Amino acid sequence: MASNSTFFESPQAAAVYKHRLLRSYVPAWAGKVGSRAPGKKVFIYDAYSGPGRYDDQAPGSPELVVDTAIAMARLRTVHSIFSDKEPAYVARLTDLLVEKGVPAETYEVRQGTVETHLDDVIARVGDAPLFVFLDPFGLTVPFDVVVRTLVARRKSGWSATLQPKTELLMNFSYDAVRRIAGVLRSDSDHVARDAQIAALDRALGGEWWHEIALAEGEDWVHNILVGFASRVVKAAGGFGFITADVADSLTAQPIYELVLFTAHPDGLWEMANAMSFARQDWREYLVKQEEDKNQGQLVMRALDFDDDPDAWTKEIASNIRNLLTDRQTVSIRGSLGDVLGKTLGLARETHLRAALRLLEGEGLVEPCSKGKLDAKVITRRR
Repeated sequence: MASNSTFFESPQAAAVYKHRLLRSYVPAWAGKVGSRAPGKKVFIYDAYSGPGRYDDQAPGSPELVVDTAIAMARLRTVHSIFSDKEPAYVARLTDLLVEKGVPAETYEVRQGTVETHLDDVIARVGDAPLFVFLDPFGLTVPFDVVVRTLVARRKSGWSATLQPKTELLMNFSYDAVRRIAGVLRSDSDHVARDAQIAALDRALGGEWWHEIALAEGEDWVHNILVGFASRVVKAAGGFGFITADVADSLTAQPIYELVLFTAHPDGLWEMANAMSFARQDWREYLVKQEEDKNQGQLVMRALDFDDDPDAWTKEIASNIRNLLTDRQTVSIRGSLGDVLGKTLGLARETHLRAALRLLEGEGLVEPCSKGKLDAKVITRRR
């Protein structure tokens, strides 16, 4: 069985990506949903908090959350709830928050699993906006817990716009799926085999993934992720999702995928931007790591698509041209996936703006590249 005893020694590249994603997305989320919340108060629940800080003193997700709360204190009231099943981590996190001087009324630290605390957290939050972060070590969180988190606060008879605002960002472990899929394919009959497969069945919401894993087609792990996320959305109703794959090197397979479930297009827009910033920090971290290993010798890589912002701009412009061939207008918010295409996770607002300026220069679209872009509608010139 995998152990997390050394997990918090120091952040690896995947954690660098995850933490920049949180630093970018959480303030954007709190700023938007908190603007109309009573008392401008929002809640964040980090259900697998760990000790809050790595052994090398790098901040973990809880410290990033409370630092965000402190930075936004004049604009928003951010109340943080942390939980972990390991008593030692709970004690270390409590000591850290006291040491940092975080106001005691702005956070709670609980010992136990997400299943233990979820219902109470939901009751504690009431109708205030809630952001839930599920980042377990190892196997993905059970399917029913994910769905319950999204729908438990839904009010019968309330319109979608008035429903309590809930968003969920979770770690979907590719490593766990690959490992247990290998167990499924194996002919060996050991004691833990059935239990491991049953655990992944619970995590993914049934046995539907068996066929995909046994076939081992192209992108089979990603297809299981999409199947899982699509089933969550169908079971919850009213949500969409966006994903970001995370690896520990420039060439390695992703070790997990971060999945955001949100009921508002603004969430998809802000997450796409956060993914771009996170990827930039992730790449810079890995390049510096390689240069340090080589005594400062510069790392030179051929400029491929993933590292070529000019190519992203051209790709986005091409996507918009194609969309406008059979329609007069394109809503950026409503067609974000089609507009970004294969630049999703790489490009952000600045690259979309450059693409729009390119199309304006061609005389293809009406001027629209100035100001905030997420609510813009691109109109083809007649």
